[in-house]
Amino acid sequence: MLTLHTEKIILTALIISILEACSSENKAKAPGQVAAIVNGEEISIYQLEDALHQSGLISDEKGKQAIPQLLTRLINQSLIMQQAKVDKLEREPGVMMAMEIAKKQILTEEWLQRKMKSITKPSAQEVEDFYNTHPELFEKRKVFQLKELFIDNSAASSLKIDQIIGNTEDLNTLEQNLDANKIPFNVNMATLAAEQLPMGRLPLLSALPNGHFIKMTSEKGVLIQGVLSAKESPIEKTKAASFIEAFLYNQVRKKETEVVVKQLHDAAKIEYLGEFAKLTQAEGKENQESPPAEIKQP
Repeated sequence: MLTLHTEKIILTALIISILEACSSENKAKAPGQVAAIVNGEEISIYQLEDALHQSGLISDEKGKQAIPQLLTRLINQSLIMQQAKVDKLEREPGVMMAMEIAKKQILTEEWLQRKMKSITKPSAQEVEDFYNTHPELFEKRKVFQLKELFIDNSAASSLKIDQIIGNTEDLNTLEQNLDANKIPFNVNMATLAAEQLPMGRLPLLSALPNGHFIKMTSEKGVLIQGVLSAKESPIEKTKAASFIEAFLYNQVRKKETEVVVKQLHDAAKIEYLGEFAKLTQAEGKENQESPPAEIKQP
């Protein structure tokens, strides 16, 4: 596996070898660390190196083939940038705001990336354990054909809705009972693989017989999710390994990020002004989905 330092050496060598293959006239105009000059502005081999790295083309052959195209792209970008400056686009309020947002995003991601350097990839045993403890995602993975009913809280009293749902065994009967009680609802059809469903909901849906459902409630209303059919589509352990590794790494990274951000919040002085004065950090959090009701069995 190539290290970042080794990749940089390979990329630089590739770029230099391509540039040295140019004519002597071009070599005279772009010596040393410069790949091209566009209306007096230089495009360095480091810019080309970064473009090559971003494209993911590290191997000798693919890298050599990609360099001319990438250099042309950088030249075109430089020409457009120069024209944008002539038109003074960077002074327009909307552009200035977009540039500031992009700057903040880049700095935020870079700072967090550096803080997360100590996080290591999960071990082979951790990957193995995750695979074995989640058969619904891999060995017994399913693709679900789902039918969803959403009942707005304004449609009827929550007590009446709960009574109808509680006394109904299957999805078709539930629709009939809602219609009979003149309770409106929206219908949505969806085909989702196991990994596209929330982890907490997946075991419940996996255990459902066809035609049966689970219920979830929120501040806006009630969501009924019923299984019309479920087709097994397992994933082999070797194919799942990279997915599991990335998932476990991101889970650890997410937790570490939350810890770091909380530390920053605790150390900071934050004031909410005007109409935002009543806001609290708790109110800023996303509403969590309530636990699903028990499975309706035949």
